[in-house]
Amino acid sequence: MSQRQRLWQRLTEAGIAPGCHQALLDTGRLQPNTLKLSHWVQAETALWLDGQLLPSVPPRRYWAYHKPVGIDCNVRPDDPQSIAALLQQLPPGVFAVGRLDKDSCGLLLLSNDGPFAQRLLHPTQQHQKTYRVDVDKTVTETMLQQLRLGMRYQAGASWIEARPCLATLSAPNQLELTLTEGKNRQIRYMCKQLGLKVTLLQRTHIGQLYLPALSAGQLLELQPQQVILAAQQP
Repeated sequence: MSQRQRLWQRLTEAGIAPGCHQALLDTGRLQPNTLKLSHWVQAETALWLDGQLLPSVPPRRYWAYHKPVGIDCNVRPDDPQSIAALLQQLPPGVFAVGRLDKDSCGLLLLSNDGPFAQRLLHPTQQHQKTYRVDVDKTVTETMLQQLRLGMRYQAGASWIEARPCLATLSAPNQLELTLTEGKNRQIRYMCKQLGLKVTLLQRTHIGQLYLPALSAGQLLELQPQQVILAAQQP
């Protein structure tokens, strides 16, 4: 079956910065100019930039990254604490599949496979991710039940409904949480609503893929079977 992807994904994989995409279409430098960035294109579709044929879709590659605390998943090329510094060392078109906030650590996938990322990140897929959460107080059974049933928490001026999650105790003040959504700083806000302060937040699993034995900041290129695990649900 022929692979397809959005035009913006194809351009990114060719090493063209996302901020330039629309301008290339608007000025006619990218042909055919009847396309829009959101349009699907087949892997074999010929695209021309300034009269030169864009390279074909590169092989799909995947890495596990043990993101340390302090690294920002926002791509800011001039910020040494941005993940951009790491992405610049990898082949063009590689991006972070999702994100972890700056104060969190653990498993983050990097890839140049847009459709794979879409499958993992789209809300309708309810893809599971598991976290180790250390907190400053003893966790009660009542707190666990609130997490398991789905809870309402406050984030700034907004109130947000969280889906039920899997919640177990690893120690009196250590939780293992498995979520099927990834709202901004969700675990920290849920714990705050319960009167708990998060002291460590580490993602340990994506699907069935466990965080490899990597030191913080290390990368591991994944084998095909490991990629399958990342997309698998329990």
